[in-house]
Amino acid sequence: MGERLLNTTATVTIARNGRLEMYRSAANTPAFWEAQWRAAPPLRMRNQPIPSYFRHLVERYLPRSGRIIEAGCGNGNTLRTFSHAGYTIEGIDFAPDVIQANVAIDPGGLYRVGDVRALPHDTASLDGYISLGVIEHFDDATRPQILAEAARVLRPGGIAMISTPYFSPLRRARAALGRDRPRTPAPDPADFYQFFFSGHHLRSMLREAGLQPIATDTYDTYKGIKDTIGGKSLLDRLRGLGQRAAAVVENAPRPIRSLAGHMVIVVARKPGAPPAAG
Repeated sequence: MGERLLNTTATVTIARNGRLEMYRSAANTPAFWEAQWRAAPPLRMRNQPIPSYFRHLVERYLPRSGRIIEAGCGNGNTLRTFSHAGYTIEGIDFAPDVIQANVAIDPGGLYRVGDVRALPHDTASLDGYISLGVIEHFDDATRPQILAEAARVLRPGGIAMISTPYFSPLRRARAALGRDRPRTPAPDPADFYQFFFSGHHLRSMLREAGLQPIATDTYDTYKGIKDTIGGKSLLDRLRGLGQRAAAVVENAPRPIRSLAGHMVIVVARKPGAPPAAG
């Protein structure tokens, strides 16, 4: 979601098995994320709308009534934009210090320490589940566990919105040119940071967890282009031309962001009919 992250080691990317792997530093522990959120602490987000990147998906699919969680809420900034828009949403994170910081800045909000691998919620108790840039930090054994938990806690008809870094056509072209080939010596597995997935791969993972994908989009062309082929100074100059130009650079029209976006997001529904009212 564009949070400023600490980066103290060199970054290595490797394309294999239909995805992109990034090695920098392990990002699957509370201690790692406590450090990140000290660098990007919670903000009140007053008068800030749900990010335009995926607002259209939220407004179309996420239920206005009922209980929603953000699994892996981090600094809670995105969560508070949902709360300001009228959604009943609870933030879950396994880093206790950041939960405490969220409560301190938003004492009326809903926040709880919890693990996305074993959520503190009853089966079929939630209407919505949001996870933005979380599952990519976990290995192939743990990631299905996280998605199975999402399916477990949703009611029939409930909606999940999952995003990960995008193994875009632009990134695949870079890999085809040999820029991200396996290398010797191989990176230390302990330094694994995250995966990048295609939309097809992310949808397949959701289906395997028992969720039915119903919509896919991509977002953040600024980072997708900057991190892949460079040109940050040019992109920044274009963004400086005005609000409309900045919007196009940051989140270009769909055909462009499908080629060069940084993130892919899939909306999925848990099969079955919602319980009858009353």
